[in-house]
Amino acid sequence: MKDIDLDKFWIGFFAGLLAPVLAFVFYYLTNYRSMPVYRFINYLKLGDTYTSVVTLCLLANLAVFYLFIWKNKYSGARGVIGATLIWAAFIMYLKFFTHHE
Repeated sequence: MKDIDLDKFWIGFFAGLLAPVLAFVFYYLTNYRSMPVYRFINYLKLGDTYTSVVTLCLLANLAVFYLFIWKNKYSGARGVIGATLIWAAFIMYLKFFTHHE
């Protein structure tokens, strides 16, 4: 069986996009499981805490990044950094353009 080469930019990029989503799902399931998802999203909006929660979920990329570094998969690690920059742009959008007064 042929081993898959994980040292690809696009694999790290995809992992960097997916890890915060999985962290968000984990956060929802561990803390707000009894609340429907749409109410949970509205709850985050009303409390103006959605940017904080998304930023917290972005910490999952740190673990993915260090996993790539530990395995000497530097192109994959670059992909995680690229995805983190995309997430940072999304957080900036949420912070500055969706603020409700």
